[in-house]
Amino acid sequence: MTVSARAYREALPLFVVALLALGLPIAGLADEHRITGEGPGAFIVEDGKVDPDTYEGYLVYTRACMACHGPDGMGSSFAPNLIRAVERRGWENFAGTIASGREVQPGQVMPSFADDPYVMGNIPKIFSYMRARGEGGLGRGRPQIIESMQQQDDESEAEGEKGEEKDKAAEGANAE
Repeated sequence: MTVSARAYREALPLFVVALLALGLPIAGLADEHRITGEGPGAFIVEDGKVDPDTYEGYLVYTRACMACHGPDGMGSSFAPNLIRAVERRGWENFAGTIASGREVQPGQVMPSFADDPYVMGNIPKIFSYMRARGEGGLGRGRPQIIESMQQQDDESEAEGEKGEEKDKAAEGANAE
């Protein structure tokens, strides 16, 4: 190791501590994880907060999956850890298991959710939540929604409601 490399190596921790003490952000040290895109499993985690779809995945998981798979996807004495299952099996297997169920061992069966439209319509969001828990560093417990994304989500819902009202008004006018 050269003298300059040694000096850099010894000075770097002091520099990082100084930046943190001043409250300055350090690229690469921010608590932010992302897998973006339109496909299943996309998520954003920033400072322990998540995007609206990942949050919805948490809600669906809590309603439909937690009783067997335990809080936060960690597994239980009779159902596996879903965080590890998502990492090992991938999207197709995850979605297929939820839709058709699975016999894990004789007498130990995961039921099919094919007849539950709420679960079936939200499998990608559950998958995103599980990936955020495993790969994204999302901690245990109920996550919060990233504030800027919450506002965007609220505005989108308001615009959608206005569009529905216009459609209903147009239908009423056409019926007369």
